[in-house]
Amino acid sequence: KEEFYNLAIQYYNNIEHEFKEADSIIPKSISIVIDHEFISTPCIEIKLELYSQDHQKKIGNYYLYLNMEKHFLDEFLT
Repeated sequence: KEEFYNLAIQYYNNIEHEFKEADSIIPKSISIVIDHEFISTPCIEIKLELYSQDHQKKIGNYYLYLNMEKHFLDEFLT
């Protein structure tokens, strides 16, 4: 579990600086997706919650999608 969260945080940290606003990142969930409209399945979805200063305000979510061999498929920042 920690390996997946650390991998998602690494990918999040590689996003261009202008798109990153989070001061803190909270690991939220890891799911196996068996059906998705536009991402190859089955895959692994890792969700991180993004917060501004001291966990006071949630500013978004980061989703990382990996195939079952842990290779990058897609990512979304909401």
